[in-house]
Amino acid sequence: MYVNHDTGRLAIRTIIPVLLLVMVGFSASILWPFLVWIFIPLTAFFAAYLIVRFRWETIMMKALAFMLPFSVELPFIAESMLRVPTEPFIALAAMVLVLHLMRNRAVWIRHPIKEFLWAVPLILIFAITTVFSPMRLVSVKFAFVNIIYLSVFYFLLILLSKESPRLFPRMLFLYGLGFLLVTAWSFYQFWQWEWNPLVVRGIFQPFYKDHTLFGASAAVLAAFWATGSALEKSARWKLLSWTLAGFFFAGVLLSGSRAALLSLFVAGGVWLLFFFKPQARHVLLFSIVLLIAGWTVRGYLTERIQQTDALSYDREAGIVDRTRSVGNISTDVSNLERLNRWTAALRMFKEKPLTGFGPGTYQFQYITYQDPALMNRLSVTNPWNVPEGSGGTAHSEYLLSLSEMGVFGLLSWLLLMGRWTWLYVNRWRSHPNRQYMMVAFIALTTYFFHALVNNFLTTDKFAFLFWGTAAWLVANYHASSFPEKKSLSEADFIKPG
Repeated sequence: MYVNHDTGRLAIRTIIPVLLLVMVGFSASILWPFLVWIFIPLTAFFAAYLIVRFRWETIMMKALAFMLPFSVELPFIAESMLRVPTEPFIALAAMVLVLHLMRNRAVWIRHPIKEFLWAVPLILIFAITTVFSPMRLVSVKFAFVNIIYLSVFYFLLILLSKESPRLFPRMLFLYGLGFLLVTAWSFYQFWQWEWNPLVVRGIFQPFYKDHTLFGASAAVLAAFWATGSALEKSARWKLLSWTLAGFFFAGVLLSGSRAALLSLFVAGGVWLLFFFKPQARHVLLFSIVLLIAGWTVRGYLTERIQQTDALSYDREAGIVDRTRSVGNISTDVSNLERLNRWTAALRMFKEKPLTGFGPGTYQFQYITYQDPALMNRLSVTNPWNVPEGSGGTAHSEYLLSLSEMGVFGLLSWLLLMGRWTWLYVNRWRSHPNRQYMMVAFIALTTYFFHALVNNFLTTDKFAFLFWGTAAWLVANYHASSFPEKKSLSEADFIKPG
């Protein structure tokens, strides 16, 4: 293997002075603690400079992907939490993005700048609605975190995928390895509690604070590898893809997340649609027939839903009964609380339809907008004293946007999702990378559906999966072809680069 010795010597000559400066800064911070607020940003800047100078961006992103499943929340400043070790790495990656753009100014010409512009409305809405927020400090922090996630996991990955087309599948593979280790830990936790389903909510901690977050992540990974198996030519790689998909599907079952399981059925339906490649008029005709059939049997369906008595938290219930419990809006407190949160979000939207209450404020502002008829033992009356098992905010990405950022907040999300859908559907028959795009799009559809009943995009673990998958879809669309067109596994894990 060829090694560039000149580059290696240059790296050593550059790194040694930087390390000496870091040591001096660290020593000064011990003597004068206030200097730590200067020392940390300068150290991060030097690290970002070295990463861009020696083109270590892909190494940094791979390391970040592997660490994401293991990040834990620790107390930071002013009662806020910091996810360690990943959020400092994400901040470093944001600096790398800025320096990368400064170093490669021509990137704005070579790369699809218009794809960045499609995300600008969402960034502007975050900024504008923060100005009108009654809790400005909360909104500034929430908006900043979301914009950083979008910048690092979407903008930066689009740029790096252009230069390293195999980067994201490799990152997803490394994330999956970490995820499988967390799954093994969770199985151990479950065994310690004698397989009691009532403890499932907590067996993924401290890595995944909520079982639905774990389930949603497993669903994206399962959909990605199950769909990707269709690209495999050799039986060995096809078996590997299906094995990975099977492990992640087991993760969905372990999580007990009904929405995650249903999202896989939705993704399967989308895959069937693309597999048969029907004409647009046939899809339209089928949709009309489906709507008419649904309208015809609406009375029967309503009656069946009202008669559903399955409980999601019943210790004796199997996977079928727990999934069926989504229709129980009479006695299942989990469903009742979701209805309560959705009602509160809609009431908040009606009061402030244009600006919303500000990013990140829902959990503090919705208390007085709850419907007394829907309140239950999981309902929150004090945001600082939340009942056990009553986590989450609006339990809907779409309604959360409506309540916090108004109608334009929701529209900015739908604009991005519509753009990604159009990119694939527009060329699903002729694009040279249509199979890669199909894998990305079907993985995304799991969250398009799941976002109806949960919201996870403010979590680093899931933000990577969502924004990264979207970035890979966009990068595939704007690339004429990937080098050495091979199966997903062979192209992404054997060849260097």
